[in-house]
Amino acid sequence: MSRLHKVLATHGFGSRREIESWIAAGRIVLNGKPAQIGDRFEAGDRVQLDGKDISARLKVDAKPRVLIYHKPQGQPLGDEEGGTIESVMSRLPAERGVRWIPINPMHPGDSGLLLLTNDGALSYALTRHKRGIPTAYAVRVLAGAEDGIREVPTSVAYDDETVEFTSVEEGGGEGSNVWYHVAMPRADRRAAVRALFESRQLKVSRMTQVSFASIELPRDLPRGKHREASKEQTAELYRLAELAPPQSEAVRSEQRPRKKTARRIAPDRRPSTRKRTQRR
Repeated sequence: MSRLHKVLATHGFGSRREIESWIAAGRIVLNGKPAQIGDRFEAGDRVQLDGKDISARLKVDAKPRVLIYHKPQGQPLGDEEGGTIESVMSRLPAERGVRWIPINPMHPGDSGLLLLTNDGALSYALTRHKRGIPTAYAVRVLAGAEDGIREVPTSVAYDDETVEFTSVEEGGGEGSNVWYHVAMPRADRRAAVRALFESRQLKVSRMTQVSFASIELPRDLPRGKHREASKEQTAELYRLAELAPPQSEAVRSEQRPRKKTARRIAPDRRPSTRKRTQRR
């Protein structure tokens, strides 16, 4: 039996703090009564959020998973963002009671490495730790032919602070398009990348995320496709989030208590009654 706000966060409804505020505001009902902070949830409980019964989604105990998705430029994350382009969420595997949550959300104009998980606790914990997670981007800028390649600094004033970059390296290009490889020691200031080039009057025409922590965008992963993160990659994300890594089904089955059974001894190996008498 776990606390209600933790169960809801694990199933991707929101962060623990958000859900606690919803409980305080009376938005969550537990077994017909307004939920209270500290209430516990157990199997069979009925839970409503804003009048909608979400109990069925809480019955599913899905194995924590992480997906690596190659997001094309212009593709929205969800259908609620509007437009006629198929969303990221519509391309992901559908599982009953499972909600895919982006670990490093990006707006439709950006592309590249997008990580998603069905573990709400992992997503929200990583959000709190993004300041210490390194990332890298491939950035294409539009520069006039008469301007040539401009030197770009490794810091920029953004959102009332100075954002430092690990490296900003020019990678060539064709015509008026110039590519740069930009590395950052933190994943919480994606918008600062655009601000960096705008500070040099350079317009960003494409921004592709190529890494998050040590996870890189696979070169053989087509746009609009996904694959399962490896056990090592998933474990690293849980380590960065300072959470215990998920146990595999095999480990969980091994840890289940085994029924005690009487030990059977083969007839030819049973101790002799006569020998025991002689020893006495």
